Amino acid sequence: MKVGIKVKFWGVRGSIPTPGVKYIKYGGNTPCVEMRLPDNKLFIFDAGTGIRELGSMISSGEEKVKAYIFLSHFHWDHIQGLPFFIPSYINGNEIIILGMDMKDVRLDKIISDQMESIYFPIKLQSLSAQIKFQIISEGSLIIDGVRVDTMYLNHPGQAMGFVVSWGKVKICYFTDNELVPKLATKNSNLKYKSDTKEKILKLISGADLLIHDAQYTDEEYKTKVGWGHSSFSEVLSLAREGSVHRLALFHHDPDHFDEKIDVLVANCNCGENQGETSYVMDCFAAHEGMELHF
Repeated sequence: MKVGIKVKFWGVRGSIPTPGVKYIKYGGNTPCVEMRLPDNKLFIFDAGTGIRELGSMISSGEEKVKAYIFLSHFHWDHIQGLPFFIPSYINGNEIIILGMDMKDVRLDKIISDQMESIYFPIKLQSLSAQIKFQIISEGSLIIDGVRVDTMYLNHPGQAMGFVVSWGKVKICYFTDNELVPKLATKNSNLKYKSDTKEKILKLISGADLLIHDAQYTDEEYKTKVGWGHSSFSEVLSLAREGSVHRLALFHHDPDHFDEKIDVLVANCNCGENQGETSYVMDCFAAHEGMELHF
């Protein structure tokens, strides 16, 4: 079968890198997902520490690199690998960074500030590749002939989800999103977008792949309400309601080592038929090095 789109996970951990023997199976690098489309178009979702190895791989040949890097938001675990992305240091490469403007802070300043000398020895302006910035907001846009739908998520400081559509294939990336159960909405001190789930369901309906934050167990979530992450059960419910074909649980908690994630996935019962229909969802925890083809 001819491969149209390849998705590869280079970083799947949330909040902070987790090296060590307890994290070998799923990996300890923070978020970075490669999407390789026809005609060798390269989309990269988030620039956590996983982007370093991706950069080493794609810069090992002689071909020039053109890469679109979609930033879901600017919390440290999602941008900390950007200064270590080797293609940015090679003349002739083109790197387009797409993300939101924040209140009173431009996208280019957000990125350049993390490379000021107090934090990093090399300034953004010293990079040899052509670095471009594209501000995006909620809606639909065409990137190099590919449709990308975007929407704002429930996360402190704002975050954005992405849906890529190519032909009949739909791939969704929703990390750092809090799917809010009833117990949370009763707390009047928390400000949630009440229509977030409905908007997500509309976008992900029938998706070939949904990559979604599933950082907490239900019990853990009780003490983490408002932190901007989802529980396993809420993500499963969302995916089932949206008739998603494959669900990749993502943004694993730093305290969830390999054995813990194995147990959580086993308890999901994701493969069983849903109700009276023949619908079956393939559910799994994303791990570094995992490749999916569509």
